[in-house]
Amino acid sequence: MDFHVEDHPDPGDIEFLEMQIRREASTAMELGDEAELAIFVREDGKVIAGISGWTWGDCCELQSLWVDPVHRGRRLGLQLLAAAEEAAALRGCTQTVHFTYDFQARRIYERAGYEMVGRVPDFPTGTDVLWYRKSLRQSEVPGGDSRLVTRASFHDHEG
Repeated sequence: MDFHVEDHPDPGDIEFLEMQIRREASTAMELGDEAELAIFVREDGKVIAGISGWTWGDCCELQSLWVDPVHRGRRLGLQLLAAAEEAAALRGCTQTVHFTYDFQARRIYERAGYEMVGRVPDFPTGTDVLWYRKSLRQSEVPGGDSRLVTRASFHDHEG
């Protein structure tokens, strides 16, 4: 048995590890499989903003939110959060979490109704890591469908 520290591991090996963890978690919790969630905003075929994460059972973790600096200030980040929350709610999620850093867009999460539930100071040195959580309020609509109360539109980029 050999231990190897790898600075540039094979992506297939990383995927293998993640798949094993997901498989064991799915079996232990009986919540089904994890499902990827990604939303992109494109202009002339180029990605100018996006959000990604996953859903599992009744929870969602949003891992990456990015808006091209040229397009910031147009509320695309808030619209992406709302769209991801809606997609998660439609999958049966009742809450979402997001991990970010103090130097990043922390205000966007607070504006969108997220509550800070964790903070690790100096991670890395000079900034804090933050963990946000938001309950997803669902309302019953005719036909028994559950839909998130807020809807996002990417047609109004000036909003």
